[in-house]
Amino acid sequence: MIIYFDTVKRKRPVYEAGELIKLDWDSKTVLKTLPIYPYDPDILHDPNPRGNTRGGKGILFSEKKNELFLGTYHSILVFDPDLVLKRKITHNLFVNIHEMCFAGENIWVSSTAIDGAVLVSPFGETIKTWWPREEKTLQDRFGLKPMYIDKNADNRLKYIHAELSTKEHHTHLNSVFKFHEKTFVFLNKLGAVVQVEPGVKVVAVDQLARGGHSPAVSADGRQILLCSSFQKEVLIYDLEKGILVKRIPLLDFDEVARLREQYPDQPFNQSIFVRGLEIIDPGRILVGIAPAAILEIDIDRNRLVDLYRYGSDVGDSVHGLVHLKK
Repeated sequence: MIIYFDTVKRKRPVYEAGELIKLDWDSKTVLKTLPIYPYDPDILHDPNPRGNTRGGKGILFSEKKNELFLGTYHSILVFDPDLVLKRKITHNLFVNIHEMCFAGENIWVSSTAIDGAVLVSPFGETIKTWWPREEKTLQDRFGLKPMYIDKNADNRLKYIHAELSTKEHHTHLNSVFKFHEKTFVFLNKLGAVVQVEPGVKVVAVDQLARGGHSPAVSADGRQILLCSSFQKEVLIYDLEKGILVKRIPLLDFDEVARLREQYPDQPFNQSIFVRGLEIIDPGRILVGIAPAAILEIDIDRNRLVDLYRYGSDVGDSVHGLVHLKK
């Protein structure tokens, strides 16, 4: 199995704050690494010590095109399987990209800083946008108010110095994901999974999910798996009922508990910060943590199958994660 993953290195200069890694999982051999940072437009300084503009974001792999798509703060970089850069996709509404998903050949992108989801063509053309704070269903449920933004302007660098995630009404939309014809988003600050199409409805809301990342729908469409980043767990929800059906506490695994002891929390850095989730098959998943490492978990037996350590700093975390079978 080949794994592509990227890192965010907090409290580092932007140009030294992330990598893209190609890993042979069976032998735990790093096949290639590349530095990852936003460019054109360049970001020379980021005063926010947390991730923000730093490192890589979500990752997708197109088997049809044999291409890897990697998000940076304001652009998507497209590579061949050997990590040779082929092209770049950018857009005036790409502002702190997080997770992405394919919609056919098009790409849904979470534009987290401005609380939006943007569907673009492979060439970066706008197909549609979706704004949770402008949806009456969500305004009524959560008391949201719209964010003023000039959607026709180039917003890519406008919000670097603004800590928007602390603002009232901010939802921190950090994931867009699909199952067949249904499209969902995850509103990190609310702990809410929302169906965007067809029709807008709240699927699940849970305090444990607040601050979470990287949701994915199981192959049978019955469950949503989610990284509970601050609880240090993987949460599994019944998609139809919207209820929590299983919790997998990562600190129950001895190897992870030892990592927590070896690398305690720091200011702005949480040890065993969980982000990046990839479903291998119905019973196994990959999960990213900080310090940058990847766990292979048997979710049926609540068992840690394997662990790969990449980083040795609690400020270095995995963000995007995808696997390919050899």
